[in-house]
Amino acid sequence: MREAKATLPAMQPKTKGTIRRTMAAVAGAAMTAGVFGGLALPAGGSSGSASGAVTSSTSPTSYVAPDGRSFYQLVAMHVLPDPSQTPGVPNADVTPDTITSTVCVKGWTAKVRPPDSYTDGLKGKETPPQHTASEYELDHLVSIEDGGDPRNPSNLWMQTYNDTYGARTKDVLETRLKTLVCANKITLDQARAALAPNWLVGFEKYVGPLPTGD
Repeated sequence: MREAKATLPAMQPKTKGTIRRTMAAVAGAAMTAGVFGGLALPAGGSSGSASGAVTSSTSPTSYVAPDGRSFYQLVAMHVLPDPSQTPGVPNADVTPDTITSTVCVKGWTAKVRPPDSYTDGLKGKETPPQHTASEYELDHLVSIEDGGDPRNPSNLWMQTYNDTYGARTKDVLETRLKTLVCANKITLDQARAALAPNWLVGFEKYVGPLPTGD
């Protein structure tokens, strides 16, 4: 879901070489345990760092999507975020003890979300060259409705609409996770771990097979 931030760096089209370099720089620091320990994902369990950012116990670069695309291709196409820039960050105000007064309350997300007049302006600035703002959503990797930080730049990224695995597909997962959390079917940490670092894995676990576009 869309949100504003004051210091989000400009997004540029990513190359495989750029992603490899940034991943190498953060690989060692990213594998620490923390607040997200609840979900055992097929590609490796997710956890949180001391700063609150979501991390993974295995490198996400090994992931291959059902349609055959590699991690690097998915990042370059803005289907997945570069985890060195957008690891995902939880909202400290949303805990297991507060979900009944926050994410599980109808209309709560609107209270912490800034107006479109602000986010649309920011989205225009962050749109990759040779593309239009309407092709992207300024997305929360860990969605607001699932306890993601509304403003932290490390939880925000430009996600494409124009892909079978695009923003509208991720929205389905976000809604499903909120329903499960509020019904006490899964924990808040499990919901967050299903979104970061790789929401495609979470979709297959909690929704079903990813769409094929056929």
